[in-house]
This record gives sequence, structure tokens and C-alpha cells, in this order.
Amino acid sequence: MKEVFFMPDNLRITTPVGNTEGINKPNPAGELQHLNPINPNRVPKTNTEETGGQAEDLLLNRNSVYSQFIEQLLQTPSLTQTLQKLLSGMLAQQGLASLQMQADSPLRQLLSSLATEKDGVLENLAFQQNDSTQFTGPLFKLLGQLSQQNSDSQLDLRVADFLKAFSGYFSAEETTQAILGNLDDIKYSIPLPFAKKLLPLIDKLSTGNEPGNSGKNADRVNSNLAVIKKEIIPMLGEYVSKTNDYGKSRNTISMLMQNTAILNESTKENLAEKFNQLIRYCKYNLKLPDVTVGLLQQMFAKEVYSRQQGKQNGFMNALTSLLSHAADKSSPDGIDKAVLQDICKSLVLDNSVHMPFQHIFLPAEINGRFLFTQLWIEKNDPDDEHKSAAVNSQNPKSVYLTFDIQDLGYFEASVRILGKQVTMKLACPPTLNRLHGEIRTGITHILENNGLSAENIKLSACTSPQVPQIIMDKIQERKHAVNVSV
Repeated sequence: MKEVFFMPDNLRITTPVGNTEGINKPNPAGELQHLNPINPNRVPKTNTEETGGQAEDLLLNRNSVYSQFIEQLLQTPSLTQTLQKLLSGMLAQQGLASLQMQADSPLRQLLSSLATEKDGVLENLAFQQNDSTQFTGPLFKLLGQLSQQNSDSQLDLRVADFLKAFSGYFSAEETTQAILGNLDDIKYSIPLPFAKKLLPLIDKLSTGNEPGNSGKNADRVNSNLAVIKKEIIPMLGEYVSKTNDYGKSRNTISMLMQNTAILNESTKENLAEKFNQLIRYCKYNLKLPDVTVGLLQQMFAKEVYSRQQGKQNGFMNALTSLLSHAADKSSPDGIDKAVLQDICKSLVLDNSVHMPFQHIFLPAEINGRFLFTQLWIEKNDPDDEHKSAAVNSQNPKSVYLTFDIQDLGYFEASVRILGKQVTMKLACPPTLNRLHGEIRTGITHILENNGLSAENIKLSACTSPQVPQIIMDKIQERKHAVNVSV
């Protein structure tokens, strides 16, 4: 009988890999392993002269707020291409347009506000300068001084809470409209059975347009909050829990919750409470004298009264009324809605923290000529407020101007102000080259009449716009610094 031998199952049937390269081979002698030196000539070098500032640019996130700001700024048409073109075209056809526009037309009101004299021009410029932000005036200036003098983080927190309540209280109407817009989007994006439940709840909200609601903003905000928090939000919570909706409606519900939180800070009671907390902290923790505390209370009452009365300025009120139709399905007087949206976006970008200038613009009709002026005033550096007056007097301030005069041409000016000394570069239309002497004399007299002296005034022919590129270059210089002053 033959014997049978069985091979083991784990028998290795492949050729073993040789360890000829010394991989994982111990070094019994303990000798140091020599590494081949790296040839520096084979290592690529960075040519800093050619790349310039590109290395720093790569450090910036392309999706950062600054990058998005620059992108929007480059894509948005300037006011010269939108507002100036719109108004100049309408003025050219004013006789025909007035027959087609209604008496209460926003555009007609805006055109009427352009026909102004010297005092009206100064009023419009001063209004934009003094009311550039919501927190302007003696009250907020005094609060800023207290914050700088005390360097108290608890004081800053109470000031921030008061500012948030103040802003919310005087923006309650806009917040309510945003909430109604969210609810309008939600009712069209959720199933019909839930939409039918939502519609009667939306009808309970007060928009402020109902007869007899004038002067009852506080009651309207409280009643709307009660409906939203006690009825609408629970109903939408039920919808989300049953459907697990993660689509468009879920995102809109999140926006609704955010706007509701803002409206919750917008009540009259919350504003009074936050201000009283600030006053108590100033009186008992900062030990402010009763005179200063009383002054704060007087300023607060005066500021609230002036805001409730509404700050009147014919030009800005008419422009605001016109731009309020940017989101409407049909724009007033047949104006292209895209133009109004571009004007709105341009004005919003002007108020970005990345903008180192305050942008002031002024369309006006003077002596039968249409004038469109734009000014870029350099913002104050917050660090300069802590410096002495002698040091600040050595830092010149810059102002850039462009103005386009009908039937005359386009002008540009670059102005540097150091104390009472003014240095100016003025570019005029080539047709005015022979009048440079008279223009220089007139500018000198204007400066002297306003307590300034002309150190150097240079005139040249304006062949192409330069100020827009100068403004863009100044913005690029601020890419690593943000001015958050109010």
C-alpha cells in the first residue's frame, strides 16, 4: 500500500522576497548611516522680485469677506453708470416725462429735489456727512469717549447691548417686512396642507399699513412677536418634525428664526431696559457724576424724539423712496429694476468696513445745468484718536472729487489737507486749458474765504478718469486692516 502525504494548508508557495537592500535589517555594528547631501542647485528658488506681493495674496482666503467685497465691487456698476445716467436722461426728457409721471411718483420727487440753490447743496452734503451711520450724534459720541477713557470690557458689553436694542427699535418696520418675506417664501415651498395652516396665522400679523395704526409701533411689535412665537414657530416646528425637510424651506425657516430674534430685541421695553442698565453701570460702577449721568439721559431722550419725528432731507428721502421699489415686481415709472438694484448694491458697498473712505454723492441742477458730484473723504484712523493733537497735525487727510457738469465736461480733484494748508491737483476738460489761470485764482479765493490757504494748486487736462483707480488702489492697501469705527 502506498503512503499518502498531505501538504499543510499554510504552506508558502511563493518565492520569498530577498532583503538585498537592507530593508529593516539591523545594524549590529551600530554604525551611523551616511545620508547623501542635497545639492542646493537642484532646489527651486522663489523669485521674490518677480512674484512681488503674490505670496501674501495667496494667504488670503478666496472666500473671505474681503475677497467677496472686492469681487462685488468690481462687478457692481458705479453711480456714474447708474444714478447719474438715470437722472441725466430723465432731466433731458423732463418735459415729456412730467406728463407721464404721477404727482406722487418717487422719481418725480427726486427730480424736484435736484432743483436747488447753494444752501440746498450744502444741506444735502452735510446730511450725508453727519448721518452716514445710524449711530451719529452727541449721545453716541459721548458713549465713545466714555469707552475710550475707561477701557472697561463690562462697559463695552452694556454699550453694545444698548446699541443693538437702539438699532432694532428703529428698524422694527424693516425687520417685520423681512419676516413677512420669509413667510411668503415658506408658504410656497411647503406642502399645501401645511400652507393652509400657515396662511391664517400670517394674516394675524400687522404690517403697519392698517388704518388707525399710526403711532402704535410698540404695540404692533409686541403683538406680532406674540403671534410668531406662540403660533407660527410651533406650527413650523411641527412641520419640520413630521417631514424632516432639509430643503429650501428649512433654510428659509432658519432665516425666519434669525429675523425673529432681531425683532425680539426691537421692543420699546427692551430699549428702555438696556439703557437703564447702562446708566446704572455708569453711575454705580464707573462713579460718574450726576451731571454726566443726567446729560446722558437728556441726550437719549432727545435722540429718541428726533428719530421718531424722522430726519428730513428732500433729496435722501426721495432717493430712499425710489430705491425701496428695487425689489418690486414692477419698478416705478418704467425704470429698469436692475438699475435700482445696482444703485442699492453700490450704496451698501460704500458702507463696508473695508472701504477706507466715506463716499458722498450729490446730483444737483444749478442754473439750468445738471451737476453730478462724488466725494471720497478719508476716514479717521481709530488709533489717531489716542494720539496728541501735535502728532495728528502732521498727518495729512486726503479727499478725492469727481464732478461732471452738463455741457462743460468731467473734472477730477485730489486734495491733501494738512492743518490749514491745502495741496490740490485739479484735472479739467481740455477745452478749459486757456482758463487755468482764472480757475487757480478762483480756487485760491474759495479756500481763503473758508479759513484755508493754498499751498500748491496744480492744473492739468483731464484726458481719462484717474480717481476710480486711485480709490481701488487705496482699498487694496487696506486688505490686512479693517476700520470698524462707527
